[in-house]
Amino acid sequence: VWNDKAQPDTNRLKAINDFAWDGYLYSQPDSAFYFAQLGYNFAESVNNKKWMSNAYNLQGVSLWVTGDYAKAIDYHTRSLKIDKEIGNKKGIANSLNNIGLIYDDQGDYAKAIVYYTKSLKIDEEIGNKNGIAVSLNNIGIIYENQGDYEKAMDYYIRSLKIKEEIGDKRGIAESLNNIGIIYDFQGDFAKAIDYYTRSLKIQEELGNKKGIANSLNNIGDIYKDQGDLAKAMDYYTKSLKIEEEIGNKNGIAVSLGNIGVIYLDQGDLAKAMNYFTKSLKIFEEIGNKEGIAMSLNNLGLIYHYQGYYTKAIDYYTRSLKIRKEMGNKSDIANSLNHLGLIYKDQGNLAKALEKSTKALSIAQEIGKINSIKNASNNLWETYKKLGKHKQALEMHELHIEMRDSILSIENKEAIIQQEFKHKYEKEQALADAKHQEQMALSAEREKRQQLIAYSAGGGLVIVLAFAFFIFNRLRITRRQKKVIEQQKELVEEQKKDITDSIHYAENIQ
Repeated sequence: VWNDKAQPDTNRLKAINDFAWDGYLYSQPDSAFYFAQLGYNFAESVNNKKWMSNAYNLQGVSLWVTGDYAKAIDYHTRSLKIDKEIGNKKGIANSLNNIGLIYDDQGDYAKAIVYYTKSLKIDEEIGNKNGIAVSLNNIGIIYENQGDYEKAMDYYIRSLKIKEEIGDKRGIAESLNNIGIIYDFQGDFAKAIDYYTRSLKIQEELGNKKGIANSLNNIGDIYKDQGDLAKAMDYYTKSLKIEEEIGNKNGIAVSLGNIGVIYLDQGDLAKAMNYFTKSLKIFEEIGNKEGIAMSLNNLGLIYHYQGYYTKAIDYYTRSLKIRKEMGNKSDIANSLNHLGLIYKDQGNLAKALEKSTKALSIAQEIGKINSIKNASNNLWETYKKLGKHKQALEMHELHIEMRDSILSIENKEAIIQQEFKHKYEKEQALADAKHQEQMALSAEREKRQQLIAYSAGGGLVIVLAFAFFIFNRLRITRRQKKVIEQQKELVEEQKKDITDSIHYAENIQ
């Protein structure tokens, strides 16, 4: 349609937009950007401002996919400006949401929620269900990052319901993944792995590489929490490979950090340091505050393990500062606990008790099981050193309860069951596809054989017809020859009679 110049302008513009969005955006974002530019150039030449805005929006999203946040905001702002000029409310809401998404990824939750709320209000005014679902989901992410899992879950479920109503598969997969994250944080790994796997299945059906990588990464997190480092590494490595294929800088940095954590847990500090440093560099390039804080915290762990306590405290403190600015309660608890742990190792038990108690309080407030487990373990050891055996026992019991909850047989069985279910479904899908291919080939062979048979039969008919024709011609020729011979004999007889007559006449004379 795009190449057919006889088509109306809007048809051609829609065609190239859909081609870039559906075919390239989440697998080859650079190509999506290129096709969007072709669309923009044509829209500008025919003065179609709506499609100029759409092209800018698509370019902004493609830049977001690659983690180029500064440029992405620039293109979404251009799109927003045009939509305001022409009064396109749906476009305005979309641009506001996309700008909010970038601030969210950068860890600026205050700005993000302002943009999401504005976008939601406009979409509700115009009754844009898809836009409402997207904004609800994104607001849920803010609450998740702030540690309000109950509110986050409420927004995710509301978003999922609308996405199911309108049949938005990509949106359904995203909501399923986000609900899985909440269950993961709450320690319900059976439900978490179920939602992650359902999300992954849809993403694979859609060929959404960014979504596939995200789901693989989250499944890797569960295996890490279960202590299955080999499986976690496998999932993280698969995720990294896909992120590198599509050039998603943010995703690459996240996967590098996660692989670094595996090496850290395995005691390979040199490799862990290498991965954490690479991860930090990318997060700094794209301005992702949450990622920077995570990398600083991870580097602090390296120095802590190496016994460089002063350096480790510096990194932990820098990480905590960013996390407090962002208001991410889960991460704040994590940083406080690490500070408590290092102060305990230094013998500064008063500070250790202060930091670890704050960490436990926040973890219990938001209901994050893994953080409760870590903080209670740290407090158990601190109280023991302080000689406060009653409090130490309480913390030890809490730690055991949380640990057993995470490592429960039910959780392990559910994870194994989901893994085999997903593997079986993938193998079944491949087998079905292969069967269909074989059926198609078989049908093709049968068709070919029929054609050969028909051709052979047709050839035989032609040969027989030709033989009959030749035979018939021979009969006619023989008949004609016989007639000719008879005529020749008759002529000869007549000639003889004439000759005889002449001789007779001569005799008479």
